This record gives sequence, structure tokens and C-alpha cells, in this order.
Amino acid sequence: MADKLEFEWSDLKTIPNMLSISRLVLVPALIIPYAMEDKYLAKIVFLVMFIIIGLTDKLDGVIARRLNQTSQLGAKLDAMADYVFYPMIAFWLYHFTENVVEGWWWYWVFLLLGLFIVKTVLGRIKFGFMPPVHTIGGKAFAAGLYFFMIIAVLYPDVAATLFPVLMIIGYLNQIEESIMFITHDHIDHNTRSIFKNLKGPFQYK
Repeated sequence: MADKLEFEWSDLKTIPNMLSISRLVLVPALIIPYAMEDKYLAKIVFLVMFIIIGLTDKLDGVIARRLNQTSQLGAKLDAMADYVFYPMIAFWLYHFTENVVEGWWWYWVFLLLGLFIVKTVLGRIKFGFMPPVHTIGGKAFAAGLYFFMIIAVLYPDVAATLFPVLMIIGYLNQIEESIMFITHDHIDHNTRSIFKNLKGPFQYK
């Protein structure tokens, strides 16, 4: 059953939520480097924008806890921005650093994307919305994706060596969260892993 999200419009004006919203707005703007003829300049512009977007992902949670502005709305906005930002890395990777991932590795990349989509649809059908989850595996994979993309632009050879490790982390994370969605009736966004739940003030009931 879907949980009804209640909030005041003033909640959108908090700094953490504004950062999450800005991330949703900035992600589509990353198409700008695609249209640039100077490929070197395009990479620089992309990298700067990518780093800024990633920083908003880190800062919104930190500021929310520091200012005591955590909320269900904030958790869902953050999750929504993440679900737009991180899957797009596969396409940016192909465009800007196509030599980092070659051959049959791309099948594994798109299979991972497919698993992510299935998990997203499952969460939407079962819970009525996409539950924001902050598992250790999810955080490790998100951080890994973020820094991997930066390394891929600057040091492609190093990124190519690290790529298999990133894929292992990604598959473990998506499988874990898929099992959570299948076996749990409610998802607490403070759940750290499928083996241990940390109770928080925003547990969905």
C-alpha cells in the first residue's frame, strides 16, 4: 500500500531540499557538453558540472542532519535525484570515455541497468513509490560510480583497471536491494543492509 506523503510547501525551501531539487535540474543540463564541438573543452565542462552535482548529493544529507531538517520529503527528493543521476553515468561513460569499457563488458553494464530498472519498477508496484534506501552497499556503489567517472575522464587506464571491482559492488548492491524489496513489507530508509535494520524516526509503516 502506498504511503501518503504529507508536507508543507515551505519544506521545499529548506537548504537540503533545494540542493536535491537543484540536482534534478542540473542533471539534464549535462547534455550541454554533448553539443560542444571542442571535445577537450566538452570534457572539462562535463567534469566541472559532474563534480558540482555530486557535491550536492553529499551536502544535502550532511546539511539536513546538521540543521535538523531531515524529513520524508527530503529522503524522497534525494532518492529521486539519485535515480536520475547515477544511471546516466553509463551513457556519459560511453560518450566521454568509451575506451574505458570495451567489448562484452558493455553487456554487463546494461544488464546491471536492467536489474536497476526491474528493482525500481518492483518498488513502485509494491510500495506505491520508490522507497529511498541508504544501505552500506548502495552508498559504496554510489561513491564508487562518482569517483570512477572522474577518474575515467582524467585517467582512463586506471579506470579500466578499477572497472571490474565497481561492477562487482554494483551487482551485489542491486541484488541486495531487490531482495529487500521482495522480502520486506515496509522499507526503513535507515536500513543499512539486508542483515541489519537500524531503526530511525522515518520508518515507513
